Amino acid sequence: MIKVTPQVDYAFALKLSRSNMAAYYDKHGFVWDDAYFARFWEASENFGLYQDERCIGVVRIRGEEDALHLADLHIVPECQGAGLGGEALRYMMQLAKVRRKPLMRLAVFGDNPARRFYERHGFEVVKQEGALWKMACVLS
Repeated sequence: MIKVTPQVDYAFALKLSRSNMAAYYDKHGFVWDDAYFARFWEASENFGLYQDERCIGVVRIRGEEDALHLADLHIVPECQGAGLGGEALRYMMQLAKVRRKPLMRLAVFGDNPARRFYERHGFEVVKQEGALWKMACVLS
């Protein structure tokens, strides 16, 4: 079980996000940009995921007119595969419903196993732009 809070350390979030995405950025010719991350950090709602008082992940969302955009959902590698990402995603889906957003959107590298994770949680591919796949989930 995790606790989702609006308190998360920026340096932790940056390091975790960069580390979790490094292989995909390298593989697809993307260059990580700390300044870009910082700009979107300021424009996003940022949440820490805590288990036993330890921060084990980060979620970043942005509100859109008709949707909640999931910008990031990262779990530390040693805690992946334990259902914590699903727990965090369900929390964010509920938050979107409370905010009366009928959709959630995200982008994921098509070869990232996270794509199948999102599909298991009701997301469908709506567009492919090179290596990035845009996904959406209608919230009921």
